[in-house]
Amino acid sequence: MLVIAIGDFGRIFATGVILESAARNAAELAANEYLADPPGSDATPPVYLNQPAPPGDPAYYSALHDKAARAVCAETQELPNSEFDPGTGRCPGMPFIMVCIHDSQDTDCNGEALGAAVSAGCNDFVPPPNSSHGGSGTPRWAEVRVCYHFTSILDLPIISFGEFWLQRTRTFTIPCYFALGSAEECG
Repeated sequence: MLVIAIGDFGRIFATGVILESAARNAAELAANEYLADPPGSDATPPVYLNQPAPPGDPAYYSALHDKAARAVCAETQELPNSEFDPGTGRCPGMPFIMVCIHDSQDTDCNGEALGAAVSAGCNDFVPPPNSSHGGSGTPRWAEVRVCYHFTSILDLPIISFGEFWLQRTRTFTIPCYFALGSAEECG
């Protein structure tokens, strides 16, 4: 029993590391995608990152959310309760994923990224993130929340880890670089 309990503790730790990595990498991916193609970059005149983000385009943010969610799904596909679909690269239902771009324009920060109904066990999802941003001079950032239902091997009346939810939230700043030949950041 002791060996199984130690094994279960190891599984909890390993699952936590996987969730941590998945949330961090998805937040970095979303931030880099945003930086590579910021909203309004194709407008006339273009909207630069040192200016307020233009009014939210649901399709733009939906695509960012989907890419970040797929990154989480890819990294968590080997977990026992993962509902990874190799055909679509998505995991509808487990783990639960929330993505938010904090630029004051992301209108879909309060729902699960793949449209699943979130379990009440995911208490880090309440309240949902909002896309608020500190304004001029404050960098924008991407936030990813992941919630996973862990089931232990050891389930005895005396010693049991039982079932519980592992949750991780990670953010990644959308970097703003100086344009070559210019003294202005994000120019």
